[in-house]
Amino acid sequence: MVDHVVWDWNGTLLADVHAVVDASNASLEAVGAASSLDLERYRSTFRRPLRAFYADLVGREVPDDEWARLNAVFGEHYRGAEPTLPLADGARDALERFAGAGFGQSVLSMLAHDELHATLGRRGLHDWFARVDGDHHHDGRSKADALARHLDTLGLDPARVVLVGDTLDDAAATAAVGSACVLVAEHSTHHEADLRTVAPAVATLPEAVEVVLALR
Repeated sequence: MVDHVVWDWNGTLLADVHAVVDASNASLEAVGAASSLDLERYRSTFRRPLRAFYADLVGREVPDDEWARLNAVFGEHYRGAEPTLPLADGARDALERFAGAGFGQSVLSMLAHDELHATLGRRGLHDWFARVDGDHHHDGRSKADALARHLDTLGLDPARVVLVGDTLDDAAATAAVGSACVLVAEHSTHHEADLRTVAPAVATLPEAVEVVLALR
């Protein structure tokens, strides 16, 4: 039985995967690489660590100066697009249904903490959540560590929590702390078949809502 939903943001509540692909193409161009990524190729090649992912795309190791330039260009393009990005279909309805069913709700994202609060603020979403945590450290630490701290701060039993996310990292984080996980493929950087290898995965957010409600 679960009674609290931890939401991922990017690719889960926010429909931003196409902006991620566009920003990745811009960053590849900035280091002189061919920018031939589309969503299918992105999903077929994406992996962590990100530096290794980009090394695969560039076809060589990415030195520190190019890595810094690549990240700066990605951030510039993504931040330029972000204010106009839509929520995932069914996002507001999902928030309403979980609140009506008595679930607590919070957000945990590895987006920089201040940026996360800004993007939620632009969409008037803060009041839905008991807590909103982005990346406070900017040092690449794991989402599992962040999730453990997030739940501890809220005083939650991990066994009564479900994380709704869209990545293999989300599933790994919940496995590490002992929480449930439901993954949504529609705006993910992974294929749905890959998501299904690590956690229950569905195509759309409304489908995820039904899976979570069944855990109540």
